[in-house]
Order: sequence, then C-alpha cells, then structure tokens
Amino acid sequence: MVGAKIGWKLVQAAFTIVVGLAASKAVSAAWKLGSGGKPPTKDGAGGYAEVVTWAAASAAAAAAAKLFAERRAAAYWLKSTGYAPPGYEQDATRRLVKGTDTGLAKKD
Repeated sequence: MVGAKIGWKLVQAAFTIVVGLAASKAVSAAWKLGSGGKPPTKDGAGGYAEVVTWAAASAAAAAAAKLFAERRAAAYWLKSTGYAPPGYEQDATRRLVKGTDTGLAKKD
C-alpha cells in the first residue's frame, strides 16, 4: 500500500505541474490580450485594482487547474491500474453527466 501511495503522489504531482504551468501561461496570455500589457510583477508595478484583479484571476486559474489535474490524474490511475487511487473510492453515483466525470469520490 505504501508503494501505491508514493506512486499516486508522483502521478498527481506530474499532472499538477503540467496543468499548473499551462494555466499560468493561459492567464498571462489572457491578461496581455485583455489589458494590452504585461501582468503586474512583485516589484510594485501597477495600481491596486490591477494587482487585485491579477491576484484573483491567478488564484481562480490555480484552483481550477488543481481540481482538473487531480481529476485527470485519478482517471489515469484508474484506467492504468484498474483500481481507485489511494484516498478514493469508486462511486458510480458521482457521475453527473455521462463521460465527463471519473466516477471516483474522495473517501471521507
């Protein structure tokens, strides 16, 4: 079971890194298209409204990317191994729309 937990953490980390980088690039590109300039940086460039808007957009993208990556990693794990990843259980009732969910639920 320890090997499965380590394997799951590695799969989850790989998916999270890839999706996180893609989300970061997407938010930066959307910012450049929307505002016509570069996103605010840590050196204090930009007004408060601009910095707060950037922070909200970045946080929303990070949260969505994390959720997406975790679900895709769980689906990959299930497809590759034939059983739910550690900390998950198979639950067919969780599938809301056919083909859009993994059918996995986190254990309480």
